[in-house]
Amino acid sequence: MSKYTRRSQQQWQQLIEAQQSSELSQKAYCQQEGLSIGSFSNWKHKLKEEDSPVVLPEESSWLELPAAMSADKAWHIELDLGNGICLRLSQTS
Repeated sequence: MSKYTRRSQQQWQQLIEAQQSSELSQKAYCQQEGLSIGSFSNWKHKLKEEDSPVVLPEESSWLELPAAMSADKAWHIELDLGNGICLRLSQTS
């Protein structure tokens, strides 16, 4: 019967860094440390995404809005922030 150990994000980060500094493959490292290769891979992917820099759109794709907008005009603004997150601003006339 296998024993399940819950690890924090910081503990996974340390394990991933230790594997990278070792000369072992992920599979060999996980076997040596008694880790699930699936959990190790999932955490490595998750932590890599969190460390990835935010990529801003190119300058030509910026939308300039006038400083003062008339209250009688309807507007709709959508910002796609990535990872399935979208900010929507609407105004009705």
